Amino acid sequence: MKIQDASERTWADFYGSHAGTTLLRSSADGVEALAQLDNHHGTASVYVPCVPRGAQADTASESYALVAEARAIGDTRSTGTSLRQAVTDFAYQLTKHAYELGDCRQPHTFPAELPRYKAH
Repeated sequence: MKIQDASERTWADFYGSHAGTTLLRSSADGVEALAQLDNHHGTASVYVPCVPRGAQADTASESYALVAEARAIGDTRSTGTSLRQAVTDFAYQLTKHAYELGDCRQPHTFPAELPRYKAH
């Protein structure tokens, strides 16, 4: 997890290029999430805008954001969409905690949870 200069589109394009398949997406209140949808990856990422104190946002090449990534490794009890949702929920909880610790300039109110992915 890190704060970096990356627009929402750059973030989504990065994960999309590594997935080689369809991504599930979810968003609420300025928080974006996606998960890879294939049998080889249990990876999810969460993106929320965050300009750290002391950063010169106007000189960044893109918007600042906090980006979290989580993945399931090995055998899991869940598969498919339910696995992607569980990994995304975990990444989302990390994101909420890191946002508080990251000392972002703008306070952000996070929803209790992100909208659920729809099964494909």
